[in-house]
This record gives sequence, C-alpha cells and structure tokens, in this order.
Amino acid sequence: MRRIVSGPLTGLLASSLAFCALPSTVLAATPSTALPTLSTISAAATYPDAVLVGPEEAPDDGGDDIVVIDDDEMDGDEPVVEGGDSPPEDDGDIFGDDSDTEPDDGGERTAGQAPGKLDPESERQQIEAEMGLISVVQRQRMLKKKRFEIAPQLGLTINDPYVRHYTFGADLNYWLTNRMALGLTATGLLGALTPRYDNIRFQQGLLLTANKTLWQANVNFTYNPFYGKIAIFNRALLHWELATTIGAGATQTQVIPRYKALHDPFNTITGGGVLGFVARTYMPNIDWISYQAGVRVWAYPDKLEPLGRGPDTDPGGRDDIALDDASAAKDASDFQLAFNVTVFLGVSFFFPTSFEYTTPR
Repeated sequence: MRRIVSGPLTGLLASSLAFCALPSTVLAATPSTALPTLSTISAAATYPDAVLVGPEEAPDDGGDDIVVIDDDEMDGDEPVVEGGDSPPEDDGDIFGDDSDTEPDDGGERTAGQAPGKLDPESERQQIEAEMGLISVVQRQRMLKKKRFEIAPQLGLTINDPYVRHYTFGADLNYWLTNRMALGLTATGLLGALTPRYDNIRFQQGLLLTANKTLWQANVNFTYNPFYGKIAIFNRALLHWELATTIGAGATQTQVIPRYKALHDPFNTITGGGVLGFVARTYMPNIDWISYQAGVRVWAYPDKLEPLGRGPDTDPGGRDDIALDDASAAKDASDFQLAFNVTVFLGVSFFFPTSFEYTTPR
C-alpha cells in the first residue's frame, strides 16, 4: 500500500527517512551538529521566524515535493543493500553452520560411508578383540588346591531297624587340585538295640541275629564336579559344592549274642568299600572354615552268629555245645554282605588358612 504526502511535511519526513536509513558507522562518524534532532524540529515548529543553524538546505524550486512512502519498506522486512544484492539468510545459528562437521566417532570411514558411522568390518574386528579379553567365569568362594583339610564329623546310621549306631570321626584330605583330593576317614560307632528289637523278642518270641559295628577306616579319593551359588532372600549368596567320594578300607564288627547270659560275643575285622556324597558351604569372609553334610554307604562282608548256638531243651534240638566257645562260633559262621548307611554333619578346617588367586594374564 502506498501513501502520498505533500506540502510542508515533505521536508520533515524526508529528513527523518534519511536519518533512519543511515548506517550505524555513518552515524558514528557524523558530528552531532550536522544532524537535525527532535529538539531542533520542535523549536522550528514553535518559532517559525527563528533562524536555525544547520546544514545548507537545497534550493526551493517553488514546487511541492511529493514523497511516495512504501509501507512494506517501512516495516523493515527486507532491507535493501547497496548494489542490489540481498543480505545472506540467517538460519538462527549464531555460532556458525556446523552441518558439514563430522562427528568424531573414533573410527575410520571408507569411501561412500555415511558420516558418523563405523565401518562394519572394523567394528566386527574390535568386538572380536574385546571378547578375547573378557572372562565371564566368576571366582569361587574358596580355593582348596595344595591345602590340608581336617573335618570332624558326627552322624548316625539309618538303614538298620534293630541296631542304631551313633558315629563320630574325622576326615583328613589333601587337595591335589581344587576338585580332587586324597584322604583318610576314621569313624567310631556306638551301637545300641532299638525298641523294635525288644518288641519282636518279647511279643513274637523270636530271637533276632544282629551285629553292631565298632569302627571303620578307609582311604578315599574325592572328586568335586559341582559348584554353584544360591541367593538367600536376595540378600546374600550361598556358595556350595557337591563332591563324591569313593574308597576302600577296613571294618570291625561285633556279634550281639541271642543269649547274652550264656555266650560271649566275637569280633570280626573285614575289608570293604565306601561310596559317599558330601555337600559343602563356606563361611562368609573366612577363608579357612566350611560346613559340610553328607551320606556314606559302607559295604562289607560280615559274620553273624551261627543258628546252632544256643540252648535247646527239646529232643533232637539244634543246640551245638561246641559253639558255646566264641572262637568256634566265629569259625563256624559264614560271611554275608552287610551295609551301613550313615548321614553326618561336620566342620572343615583348611591349612594354610589363606590362599591367593592366580590368573593366566
């Protein structure tokens, strides 16, 4: 939209437009007396007859000057630069355009590869190199290699319904590696008749043949194939391991006479084998104590009291007077396969009391 202004206001508007169009550098270099000010314009309007000191005015040709004002130019949308060129567009980035700057990704880029992306081949090689240095196997709670173990134990037998044995003993092991050990086991047993034995004797009128075990000792080989951890209420980790034991040794048993008032017992020392399973847990923050629980099965040949030993008053009875002697009764007895199944609890002490982890790198 264009507006036409004529008359005396033409000079005032022309001076104002010229003042506004001057660049800042020109304004800084121009003396303050060379430019009309608002106070000067106001004084001229108030005192028309006064003489104003200022720049020389252009001669008046006697006609009215017509100034065409363009509102679009007054709005200041697109300032015109001398020479006809438009000013460069501003994208809003006061720090400059960094669209051409490539991110430093630490990798090399091949021809035709997009900026900021790693070469797939170099990335694969880097992953393979890092995986070769990563070890995901966690350390065990305790190492047993080249250490001695002494484990006192208490237990009882569970397979004989007529004789109950209470056991006490100890294991002595030397760990060749963290999984294998050689050791000795010595166990003493205290046997006692159960109430069932007496019930059958008095209620049924039957005399049972039974033996009790005095001691057992054997040489063991222990292999520890299982190791794991259990989370306890998401508060702590319980380290555990399960080992199997196989060995061979000696056992001594004693006959329980059917007629205790008439006959003496006799003892038998025999060999046998043992198979066991031992579970172990470790004390927290202690490198030389652990708890253990296990079960052992002893298998051995044993001699029982001969059936012909005992008083028999009936005619043609089977009582053999020669068997009253304990040695004769032992010689007349035959071997039979016997078992002792024992469950036990124990505490292990390891010496030396400390150890050090070693890694291949």
